[in-house]
Amino acid sequence: MSHPRARPVRRAVLAAAMCLPVLGGCALVSQKTFNRHAGDPPRLPLAPPPPVPGMTGPALVTIVASTPDSEWRPAVRAAVADALARKPNALFTVVVSVPDRADGTPADLPAVVEASGRPVLQAVMDAGAGAGQTEMDARTVTHDNATQVCIYVE
Repeated sequence: MSHPRARPVRRAVLAAAMCLPVLGGCALVSQKTFNRHAGDPPRLPLAPPPPVPGMTGPALVTIVASTPDSEWRPAVRAAVADALARKPNALFTVVVSVPDRADGTPADLPAVVEASGRPVLQAVMDAGAGAGQTEMDARTVTHDNATQVCIYVE
């Protein structure tokens, strides 16, 4: 003969066994139910590249390449002297901006830099800036029609 309490326990075990397949298909409600990215680590935006040294503000002097030396040399001399008076260890960056050709091919940068940028760099050094205080950069641009030489100071 069985124990008198065994029958209700058997019924409870049998009912639980019958409900397990039904409960096994249910998903628990969590944060991922409403937001699939909940709990993911934050995605930080990529930092922009650092600016080119000396090019954070407007140019100290801008020269169009076809301008005669007699017109731009006094302006460069005065601007460099003024900058050196304010900051004796100033860094001067001469940037030659060369427009792309009409057919889309890049211009001959070394020849343009030698013809347009080198005299401006020499004028900056003649005005009092040392060789360690000057640097030159060249780049092609698509929006300009004429080669420009810009002097930036940092």
